[in-house]
Amino acid sequence: MTVTIDDPTKTGYAAEVVANAFLDLARAEGRTLTQMQVHKLVYIAHGWTLALLGRPLIYNTVHAWQRGPVVRRLWDHWGGRGRTPIAEPLDVSPGEPDLSRDPAALEVIRSVWMTYGQMDGEELSRLTHLQGTPWMQVFGSRNDLIPNEVTREYYTALSRSA
Repeated sequence: MTVTIDDPTKTGYAAEVVANAFLDLARAEGRTLTQMQVHKLVYIAHGWTLALLGRPLIYNTVHAWQRGPVVRRLWDHWGGRGRTPIAEPLDVSPGEPDLSRDPAALEVIRSVWMTYGQMDGEELSRLTHLQGTPWMQVFGSRNDLIPNEVTREYYTALSRSA
């Protein structure tokens, strides 16, 4: 069943759409990304979008796994790849909106790329494991979902301290 999202600025985009945006940015620089890098970049962009735009960037759930925040939907595509570079963009379901008509979200994604895009997966993972991060608040609990509200609060506080 395909669900059409009328207004992704209210509900968020498919994680694949945002992941592909980062893969495109890397490709434009002649670089590749690992699945760990993509997971973390998508999550960080989601956090900054919640804080700066007051809305989610992705509608998929984020889990607090041992190596940091993981979007299960992306894990289902790449689980087990380890550090193997991702060569191809992900397929996006028909009816999923793209980011082309959302300049504010694109600006957040580009800013995240400029700030965090040079970090490897381990560096990004360490960043998401810092004291007080949403991952730190949730990891080890019975429910490993990282709520958007916890993520928004963290990135809002981070933006105020910058």
